[in-house]
Amino acid sequence: MRVSETLRSSFPLPLQLRGQAALRWKTLAGKLIAALLVLLYSLSLLGSSAVPAAQVERLQLAALTSGWDWDFIRWEAGAISQKLRSQAVQPIRQLAALERAALVRSYLDSAQQIGAVEWQLDQVYAQPAPADSGAATGVPAADTARQAQRLEARLTVLREQQTLVRPAVEQIIETQVGDVLAQQQISGDRRHFPPVWFTFTEPPRKLIVSPRDRIATSYYAMLRPDLPAEQRAQIEDAIQDEHNQSAYVTQIGGLGAYPTIVTDQAPLPWVLSTVAHEWVHNYLTLFPLGLHYNSSSDLTILNETVADIAGDEIGAQVLATAYPELVREFPGKDQPAPSPADPNAPPPFDFNLEMRHTREVVDLFLHYGRVQDAEEYMQIRRQLFAENGYPLRKLNQAYFAFHGSYGTGAAATTPIGPKLQRLRAALPDLRTFLQTVRWFTSETDLDEALARLART
Repeated sequence: MRVSETLRSSFPLPLQLRGQAALRWKTLAGKLIAALLVLLYSLSLLGSSAVPAAQVERLQLAALTSGWDWDFIRWEAGAISQKLRSQAVQPIRQLAALERAALVRSYLDSAQQIGAVEWQLDQVYAQPAPADSGAATGVPAADTARQAQRLEARLTVLREQQTLVRPAVEQIIETQVGDVLAQQQISGDRRHFPPVWFTFTEPPRKLIVSPRDRIATSYYAMLRPDLPAEQRAQIEDAIQDEHNQSAYVTQIGGLGAYPTIVTDQAPLPWVLSTVAHEWVHNYLTLFPLGLHYNSSSDLTILNETVADIAGDEIGAQVLATAYPELVREFPGKDQPAPSPADPNAPPPFDFNLEMRHTREVVDLFLHYGRVQDAEEYMQIRRQLFAENGYPLRKLNQAYFAFHGSYGTGAAATTPIGPKLQRLRAALPDLRTFLQTVRWFTSETDLDEALARLART
């Protein structure tokens, strides 16, 4: 109807021709509509027959996780609503600095207790029923059921207590991190943008897929945090068997949504650094570096490494300012390991050193096309890590694709991490560092910044 109405308005007819001429225009309009429908149908057939293979594979990979997708929109709506209510109430207004610090420490201690009780509860339900109980395998016997009920009751109390104080604890940490950002004038003045906004929520799990013949992220998806271990293994195996790719489903400690997501079952220095790390991601999103996060693996590594460097520095300053009594307890990453009491004792197992060596050997195998050798070597190394207290669930190409995106991490072999560390060391403060790197859109920009500094 719209086409015919357009034609009539474009070619007005005299009143005396309204009868027969109008009929001819109506017939022509009908033909035009039919032709347009045929054209649209033809284009739709062309599109369906020319879908790129990569898009088809992405759809197939997404189907493997159907039902376990993390609903970001629903989570975001609920989180923003909760944060706005908290901002209106301002639960920390009457608390002094020492009271705020004590409340944060108490909350995180309780979070550790919750984690311990959850682990105990998992162990109870993992026990097979006694043979004489008459219960089916996996169903707790009467005494085990009572033990489980006691643990569940304890868990309920702890969670209710956490729910009551969580908004206040989040506001305290947001204020503490924000104060450090203001002191360093990250945004150019005493204000910082975006505001520090995070929530203690169990983060989603992340599925990473990598080709087997090289280490690169070819696909990723966010999955629900309650994804069972058995289901994780099934997804990984299906991707390996059906798509001949390496897969790894992992927990993450934080996510740069807004508000950002941070887990609370971790030590305080880690929490502070992670809150700052995720804020840096939100800050960089306002500039080319953050906007190009997914443009290439190098830009992903640039973003993550910048957030690591800045987040660790901000977190350490918050710890020294708001929790000075804990600085000695958590001396930081750069503190040298204590010497063994026995000078003849073998050196302690160095996870970072061993993981970096593993990555280098795997890269070498893959460079020469020896995929099976690389995978067998990774399994041997995984056993070594487990024997030395690091029970890695997976060690494959996808593992390195994920952990290798953090340029200062043990699983990375890229020169981007050391280059960014040199750049930070050459600049006077964190504000200058962030104002420099936020405009980067490639590793070449980093090289040019280092070259300019070398000439000055």
